Amino acid sequence: MEGTGIIINQILILGIVSVVGVIAAKIGVISEGLRDGIAKLVFNITLPLNIFTSFTAMQSSGELLRNASMVILYAYLAFFLLFLIGKLSSVLFKMDSKTGTIHILHTVFGNHGFLGFPLLSALFPDGQGIFYASFVFVASSSILWTLGVYMLNTGKRISFKERMIQLFNPNTIAFIVGITFMLFEIRLPNLLQSSLGGLGKTTNYLAMLYIGALLAKANFKSIIKHKHVFMLAFNKLLLVPVVMMFLITYFNALLPFDISHVAKSVVILQAGMPCMAIIVILAKKYNSDDMLATENVFVTTVLSIATLPFLYFLISLLSS
Repeated sequence: MEGTGIIINQILILGIVSVVGVIAAKIGVISEGLRDGIAKLVFNITLPLNIFTSFTAMQSSGELLRNASMVILYAYLAFFLLFLIGKLSSVLFKMDSKTGTIHILHTVFGNHGFLGFPLLSALFPDGQGIFYASFVFVASSSILWTLGVYMLNTGKRISFKERMIQLFNPNTIAFIVGITFMLFEIRLPNLLQSSLGGLGKTTNYLAMLYIGALLAKANFKSIIKHKHVFMLAFNKLLLVPVVMMFLITYFNALLPFDISHVAKSVVILQAGMPCMAIIVILAKKYNSDDMLATENVFVTTVLSIATLPFLYFLISLLSS
């Protein structure tokens, strides 16, 4: 129950910060330009530093890397299941092209960086949470900046060079450099580790200010009318994570080695994260339904206050 308490406490802390973001946006302190600037700051500076310094603070081991390889495989399996269920529900609700694309992408992609990293960092403070979460993030990025962008462009051709530029963003570069430092046991001087690590940890609060400013745009009356938003929330926050929980337990019984409790928890909790906030930015960039994307983020973020602790409780129950 201790882990469940940490999740509830962390979500409440982040929730309070996001409320500050809502208020700041409502009274004009956080303008749309500043909000987008916060997103760029997080994506290009603080989140990459958070990833990098988490790796440089850890020592590599065979068990750690073996678990990491399993995390990537299970992450791709989770994304595949989420894509299938998102595609199916978009057909059931007879969505048009723009609405259906956002529905599918938001079913697949969770808030792995903006919410997942700070939550898993608090839940597993020894660094393993962010370590394994980084592998999920890389798997997610490899799909988002290829298939995801392709879908948002409604099938238009995107050059290989543009795909590579988007895929090798500051966060994936931080992952590659960070894991290299860890494998070769390169340590940063304490001054650099403290200053860069401290700056990286501001991701938690900046990300939630951004989400709060984003949610300030949500239209509550419109949300209630959209039943597909709540279907998305059920599929993403409960159905697929629970299916993944039982699949991992089943595979653990077949394989000669078990994935660790921390690695398993990271895969399942990351699969059950609320909708990715960056999809809203991409929807706007590619002239898609950014308002629906905002509603998806709002509903799933609010409901995750209950579903994430519930998922962790189930994980603990199966692991006991």
